[in-house]
Amino acid sequence: MLFLNTTIYGIQLGLCYAVVALGMYIAYSVLDFPDLTTDGSFPLGGVVGTILIYKLSFHPILALIGGFISGMAAGAVTGILHVKCGISKLLSGIITMTALLSVTLALTTVLTGTGFTTTNFSYTANSFYGLFNNKNGVYNSFAVIGILFLIVIIIKFLLDFYFKTKSGFMLMATGNNETLITYLGKDSGFYKILGLAIANGLTALSGALYAQLTMNYDNTSGTGKVVLSLASVIIGLALFSKSKFIKPTTAVIVGAIIYSLCLNYFTIIDPNGTYLKIMNAAMFAIILIINNRLKTKKVKKADIPLKSEV
Repeated sequence: MLFLNTTIYGIQLGLCYAVVALGMYIAYSVLDFPDLTTDGSFPLGGVVGTILIYKLSFHPILALIGGFISGMAAGAVTGILHVKCGISKLLSGIITMTALLSVTLALTTVLTGTGFTTTNFSYTANSFYGLFNNKNGVYNSFAVIGILFLIVIIIKFLLDFYFKTKSGFMLMATGNNETLITYLGKDSGFYKILGLAIANGLTALSGALYAQLTMNYDNTSGTGKVVLSLASVIIGLALFSKSKFIKPTTAVIVGAIIYSLCLNYFTIIDPNGTYLKIMNAAMFAIILIINNRLKTKKVKKADIPLKSEV
């Protein structure tokens, strides 16, 4: 029973984290931008969504959209720092992430209404909690999975559609060959800012979704989300690297679910949570090592001359 409950909850979190993984896919794989803003934009979406639901009685879907917009603003700041101010990619993300820690902490005082700073806030009113319970008040775990799956699939198809548009092609070309964008007379800096805005918008949306799922906002909820999202992207793309029919967005979603399940299974091994961070770090290191080995094998195969060339 413990294993089943852990699996169900792992799938729920995996679907929730799949959204932030899609955001990291845009920043890391498409734009080749190691964006550390993720750790700040995730809780930003959570606190904005919570304020919209708890204080302003917004519909849960509108709260998710509000979280997405707040994340886009944060991502745009990172992009502007890099493109317009000439700050390096890593430092741009660190600066924005650090600033967001104070922003989200200040916004929690709006939730309490007391003026006292807090890092944690729980709520049930107007969240998806009502949708996840039947008339008898029984929490329906499979309804949660169904709703989360629907949201993730909608986001995936919207991204796939966007990548087929002119703007989407330009965004991908910016990451692959920035010189080509300049040659075409387009501003590559604009597409970098746009891409980072979309990436962090998805990250913040994931934070808002996570807050509604757990009915709790935590100012420290963004800690480790860079590692989590990167691992999800690497796992997904590595698993389906040889498949021509699986799109990268689908692969990233599967990677997020797998990684989330592994993290939840660790809680069975270590229920007190003493060594969870060590196991998390070790698993991420193993993933990177395997991914590097796979890349090395591909390079070696590409270097082998064909018979006709010998």
